[in-house]
Amino acid sequence: MSKKLTFIEEAEIKGYQYRPAGILGNGFYGNGSYISLSEMEKLTKTGGLTPDKLDPEEFKRINSEYFVKCEKKESYLTNEMLDLFPDLKEHQLHNFLNRFKDVFLSQKLFTVVNRKRIFSKEAVKFVYAKLIKKDEPIAKKRGRRSTKIENN
Repeated sequence: MSKKLTFIEEAEIKGYQYRPAGILGNGFYGNGSYISLSEMEKLTKTGGLTPDKLDPEEFKRINSEYFVKCEKKESYLTNEMLDLFPDLKEHQLHNFLNRFKDVFLSQKLFTVVNRKRIFSKEAVKFVYAKLIKKDEPIAKKRGRRSTKIENN
C-alpha cells in the first residue's frame, strides 16, 4: 500500500526545507523564496506546488540558503540584510530605513554600535513584510454610504 505524503513531505521533495524556527517564522525556504506554513498547505491542496506554476511576483525572491545558515543569529548588519534579499538594492534599504526610522526606534528593532546599525530578527521580518512582500493593511472605508431616497 502506498502511503499518502503530508504536505510538508511533498514540499521537501519539491526542493523546499521546512524550518520551524526560521527568521521569517514557521515556513518553507527554498527555490529562492519563502512560503509560510499556511500558504504551503493551501498550495499543496490545490495542486499548485510546482516551480513552473508559482507566480514569481507572488513569492518574492530571498536568499534561502543564507536564511537557513543565519537562522541561529540574533543580530544582523546592513550588509547581511542585503545578502538575505538579493533583489534589494542598498539605496532602497537605506531609504526604507530612513522612512520608517521612528518605527525602528520605538520598537527597538536596531541598536547603533560604533556608528553601525545592528538589526534584530524582528527588523528582518519587518523589512520583509513592508519592503519585499509589501503587505499593506486593508484600507477601511470611512463614513456611511449615502442612500438615495426617492419621493413618489
